[in-house]
Amino acid sequence: DMAGRGSMAALGALLAIFALSLVSADTSLLKHIDASSERLPASPPPPSSAAFGNLPPASVSRFVPETSSSWRGNDALRFSSTYAQGTTVRGFLCSDFVRIGPYGSFSPFCCVTSVSGMFDGSGIAGFAPPSRRDPDSQFPPLPPLFLSLANVTGQDTSENDSPVPKPIFSFLSSPHNAELQLGGYDEKSVVGKMQTVESLSKYAYVVPVTGVSLGGTPIVTLTKKGKQATETKVSAILDSGTTCICLPNNDMGGSVEGSPWEKFSKAWKVGTKSTLSIEVDGRITVDIPASVWLPQMQTVQGCLMKGCPNDHIVLGDWLFQSWLVMFDLGPTAHHAPPSVGFARRSSDYRVGQDYQMHQRKKGVTKVAMTREKLSKQFDTPHLPGYGGKS
Repeated sequence: DMAGRGSMAALGALLAIFALSLVSADTSLLKHIDASSERLPASPPPPSSAAFGNLPPASVSRFVPETSSSWRGNDALRFSSTYAQGTTVRGFLCSDFVRIGPYGSFSPFCCVTSVSGMFDGSGIAGFAPPSRRDPDSQFPPLPPLFLSLANVTGQDTSENDSPVPKPIFSFLSSPHNAELQLGGYDEKSVVGKMQTVESLSKYAYVVPVTGVSLGGTPIVTLTKKGKQATETKVSAILDSGTTCICLPNNDMGGSVEGSPWEKFSKAWKVGTKSTLSIEVDGRITVDIPASVWLPQMQTVQGCLMKGCPNDHIVLGDWLFQSWLVMFDLGPTAHHAPPSVGFARRSSDYRVGQDYQMHQRKKGVTKVAMTREKLSKQFDTPHLPGYGGKS
């Protein structure tokens, strides 16, 4: 079995991807490059520390297929996925019993043999909604890990499965830690009520944005066209992998006044004590204090991004450091969009420091993660035996 731990790290030779991702790859979660009708288990290569180029050995755990009696893999099913920040991972399709705390299921995943781009941790664990099927592929997209872990489809009936009791998870972070809450959310970690909104997409966590301001300075103001549009034109993708925020450097097709990126670029240097307020769906005001957004604006190069995907605003780590965000994938079982909830964080709550992996509180299990000070550019060669197949 491939046993998940507190930081969701795995064991030894292939790079098993596990760092929380709320956003799927740019095409589909899995894109097959080469496929064979013969579904024979792949013979895993011997461990090789040199195969991972400049990946820091102290910070990257690797999964050794030979240590698991239940692991299955097919070298003929190759994949390549490119994520929003430009990182590309390549490898082949695998499956094994995956466990996080008291929950576990037999799940498909990608055994990564090469990485190119920015990459932290041991991998990427998919918590996005189900991916859109690629019309050019004969194969369905690989389901995100959480869909298997929570048995969202109801198709996993193995007696060994221990699914998350509700297909809901919540995420919150701090400068040094992050926390995943499985099965719902801990009421002690928030103040006030949970406010929910239906995602604008079946395939991503996208919420309607009706205004953004920094202190008294408007950053996003809807035009008459934006307010009267029958289809929401101004929206934000929620992405735990984005460090700060992405604001389009245009008027978003005439839906907003001017460039949000340009307005924020001018406003933040004089509004260093101001709260960043984001209005969601015209009724939910998400406030991000200066103590959260200012340090990163001052220290992280490229913190304020403007190359936003399809002119969507992208709300990253600032959001999760200020609020608990809940994701309900229950509706996806009926081909409906997931639901997203926002609850203000309690100032007394210590993220990632008050949990026990096997202790459930009202059906909620917490998983704590420690941030690694790693932000490196990787370009790893393929493991022995896999050259020329990507």
